[in-house]
Amino acid sequence: MLREVERQYAIIVFDQSTQIKEAYGEKSLIATYFPDLFKKGYYLKDINWEQVFMKTPSFGGNKLELLPATNGQHFMLLFEYLQENNLWIMIMMGIDGLNTLQTKIYEEHKTIEDDELLYGSKKMQRIIDIIYQVAGVNSTILLLGESGVGKSKLAHMIHQISNRSDKPFMAINCGTIPESLIESELFGYEDGAFTGSKRGGKKGLFEESDTGTVFLDEIAELPMNVQVKLLDVIQENKIRKVGSTKSQTVDLRIIAATNKDIKAMVDQKLFREDLYYRLNVVPLAIPPLRERKEEIPSLVNHFVKKCNQKYGLNVSLSAEMISRLQYYQWPGNIRELENVVERIVVTNSDEWLPGESHSVPSERSIEVKELIPLKEAKQLLERDLISRAYKKYKTTYKAAEALGVDQSTVAKKIKMYNIHK
Repeated sequence: MLREVERQYAIIVFDQSTQIKEAYGEKSLIATYFPDLFKKGYYLKDINWEQVFMKTPSFGGNKLELLPATNGQHFMLLFEYLQENNLWIMIMMGIDGLNTLQTKIYEEHKTIEDDELLYGSKKMQRIIDIIYQVAGVNSTILLLGESGVGKSKLAHMIHQISNRSDKPFMAINCGTIPESLIESELFGYEDGAFTGSKRGGKKGLFEESDTGTVFLDEIAELPMNVQVKLLDVIQENKIRKVGSTKSQTVDLRIIAATNKDIKAMVDQKLFREDLYYRLNVVPLAIPPLRERKEEIPSLVNHFVKKCNQKYGLNVSLSAEMISRLQYYQWPGNIRELENVVERIVVTNSDEWLPGESHSVPSERSIEVKELIPLKEAKQLLERDLISRAYKKYKTTYKAAEALGVDQSTVAKKIKMYNIHK
């Protein structure tokens, strides 16, 4: 039986009818946060969870849950069945905050294969924080961002720290599969479904990934007829093979990604609105590398080390060279940076550095006809640049990309300055 209890735990023992038999642990923990919740003789169903917590636990056996309390503290909760005693126990541990939990989870997953996920900016830290919060649930995640920012690596990371980590991970690039084949590739087909089909039929990629995670890269390239069927996968957890009249159940976690302005595509009727909202449950906008340049030195050193190991070399880059790399805008993001670093290492030459006209700030003159307050001058220049970019590119996403700022910043300034296309 349970006697000694570590000071940070509260343990509540229930019988099979879920009546509380015992509640003990560190006295202050019970008294401070749960004075009237867990009393002997109470039933689990009658506990007023809203008195302390922001949500009610799911009561899943052997499933770890994170419960936020109304005072801002967080608690880890676990239900376990003691077969020899025919009792259920609830173990609850208070933690100081999410950072403690995230650090612990990170330490347990140091072996993540996608080690290019180096980050040191506040923008990326926010993305990683959200990933650790949602990895353990099955909510659909939509990764947004330019090509080369690391969307596929983030998708793999989400899978590896989720409770599906020992299940299949299927990465599917929707833009590389011919439109005539993509439905049969994703959903499979029955025997004789079409001319040239494999005898006996074929399993689709969704069925092959059952119980695991499916990463749909370039989701915006998915044809409309396949978008309809994908909606059924997300809403009903069902797939129907080509040539079949019957559906079958699958258990999948969907992660999608695109480098396009998918909301604009919805407005233009190029992407289904209902599917967009199903995918957009947890949207994560990955910032381009030019908005997190403080990460470039770490990434460069990592890629240099990787190339040295790969080719048996011992090349290093000077601080001056790394500094020059930081000035470049990197339209191809991390993927372009890795390719440039590899060329520099294997040739042991700096001729592959991005051109000076792009890599360092250039002096540009602005004609000023009269003296005006500096604040007003800045606003006039800002309005002019945003107006030009918006009129040229037509969308806030592309205008922001050209100006090297967040899309939300451009949208806010357009409204503030009353700018029209």
